[in-house]
Amino acid sequence: MIVLSPSRVNRLVLVWGLAVWIANSLIQLTSGYLLGHDESQYAIAARDMLAGSEPRWFYVSRGMNAIAAPGVLAGGSEAALRVVPLVFGIGFVMMIWLLARRTFGDAVASWTVAVVAGSRFYVRCGVELLSDMPAAACLIGATTIIVAELGRDDGPRWRLVSAAPLLAAALYIRYGSCVPIAIVGTLAVAFGWRAIASRPLPAVLTSAVFVALLVPHAMNAVRTTGSPFGVLLHSAEVPPHRSMFDGVISYVAGNPIAFYGALAVPVLFAGLLGLRRDRKVAMLWFAAILDVVLLGMITQAQTRYIFFGTALLVVLGTAVIHRVIAAQSPRVRAGLGVIAFAAIALAWVSVTIGSLHHRAHRATSNRALLAAIGAIQRDADARGLICHVFGDSYVQLEWYTGCSSRDIPLPEAFARREPSYGVTYTGESLDQLPGRHRILLDTPGVVRVVRIDAP
Repeated sequence: MIVLSPSRVNRLVLVWGLAVWIANSLIQLTSGYLLGHDESQYAIAARDMLAGSEPRWFYVSRGMNAIAAPGVLAGGSEAALRVVPLVFGIGFVMMIWLLARRTFGDAVASWTVAVVAGSRFYVRCGVELLSDMPAAACLIGATTIIVAELGRDDGPRWRLVSAAPLLAAALYIRYGSCVPIAIVGTLAVAFGWRAIASRPLPAVLTSAVFVALLVPHAMNAVRTTGSPFGVLLHSAEVPPHRSMFDGVISYVAGNPIAFYGALAVPVLFAGLLGLRRDRKVAMLWFAAILDVVLLGMITQAQTRYIFFGTALLVVLGTAVIHRVIAAQSPRVRAGLGVIAFAAIALAWVSVTIGSLHHRAHRATSNRALLAAIGAIQRDADARGLICHVFGDSYVQLEWYTGCSSRDIPLPEAFARREPSYGVTYTGESLDQLPGRHRILLDTPGVVRVVRIDAP
């Protein structure tokens, strides 16, 4: 009988966890499922940037333009657009591993990666052209540096400065990162003031570099909104939410398995119990809780908005579970380890099956959109003219049909003999749009597509 040492078991768990994450990423990358609303918007914004056009959406970050641009230049297919996000997804996992390793050691780090690879709400975003995971990767990397350096008794070293570009990158990628950045900065002062006071220059330089890196953003915000904080403030209003505590209630009182997945729920709950009298642990715990609460108060509830906070809770929860298991007798410890690995392995199988069926699921849920795209493409291609599109899912329709969704008065389109198309999925009438309507597709209660010609 082969008996593996604990260190070898930890290495195998880490390798298997990474392999499962990468395998799921490649499955989703090659499946080529339809771009979502936000993905299409980022792709269009990057295409506009490459064409030298003025930005249409002030809240689309320049960092996401940079992430989407290689995919646009490579042809704009779903796979091309998702290659760079795939790299950031792997970076997200590695940043979590590094944070757990620096704070709790190799064993916790390895098992944390395994948990992340079995958590559906992380895996599903591992390749998508979205800002949340790349920004969270940068935030976690910066937090790792800050916590490690401010946790030193002799004060921070100069390597603390390397946190500044990571924080700036997180903000440039996702403007909503200003909330966790403010949280981390406040907690750094609250828990690390002794370390900062004993050696202040690295902290001062870190702050100066961060501020300097944000000067281009502030200048652009002044040009766009008249205030250096205008873009950040207006961006917070884009995701609609009904009340201040609507998001918090959804995160806390919603169906946890539907929100986070069966594997993540007990680990996240254990993370809530992970507060200890340790500066590093306390910083991570408060950062996680404040991230979830404050973002829940500012925006609607979506799990990808709180990737930073939940990742910290997963690290803390894995550490709590590891500590409980390690305190048992060797026989009980071995049995609990087998149970833990079995649960994680089942989660790996579940998320992989989900990845294999994700394209079919998305095709089913987007059946009406795909039908509208097909109807417009057939008509527009046959006419060979510049075209315009109005109605629901306009950014996806623009990306896939090649028609423009920019606001343009229909009389101008009529004068230039450029066909326009109206789309609705709700059954609402399109009669408010002037011109002669020719029905291209009409499935009652599903989708209606009309071509709008000059009267």
